[in-house]
Amino acid sequence: MSTKPTKTGRPRRYELTAPEGFAHREIALGTALLQELAERVYDQVEDLPREALDFTPGDSGLSIGWLVPHMAWAEGRMIGLATGAEVPADLAAGLQAARLEHYGEPPPPSEEPAALIERCRRMQREFTLPALRPLTDIDRPLERGGLKLTLRGVIQQLNWHWSYHSGQIGLIRLLWGSEYTWTTENLLAPGPGL
Repeated sequence: MSTKPTKTGRPRRYELTAPEGFAHREIALGTALLQELAERVYDQVEDLPREALDFTPGDSGLSIGWLVPHMAWAEGRMIGLATGAEVPADLAAGLQAARLEHYGEPPPPSEEPAALIERCRRMQREFTLPALRPLTDIDRPLERGGLKLTLRGVIQQLNWHWSYHSGQIGLIRLLWGSEYTWTTENLLAPGPGL
């Protein structure tokens, strides 16, 4: 009889270090939070077998293996809207099945956890960080793709998006039969202007 993995998660962290080379401190801190929320997701899935990644509870149409690349796809889409930059073609091609247009369809079989995580890290490393580093106007109003937005709003949307789907991943993992214990570090966070 096999047992499903049980995991004590990495602590939630609030004292974040801004990535280097950013022209604007708030953009850097928003990006640091984005990276931390992504690391939480990676911690939730790195120990799971493909059976767990492909598990779809009820008629939800959601699987962990679809949600993880969906977050990378959404990050690329939103950062692209805010900056005008384009996701590298080979990276974008690997995320087509995770587009919002495919929500509700039966998800395709997933990759191994390490491959899913690397795809998300690659999005941040090769697209998000380079696209955001030189920017200095976090509140300039833009209208792109039929949306009115600011870079601040996009960063907040992405942080919300990673948090929201992290909760869904935790629930799907639990419904599959694997416990994940949430833990917290000290409740310290940088103050304004840091």
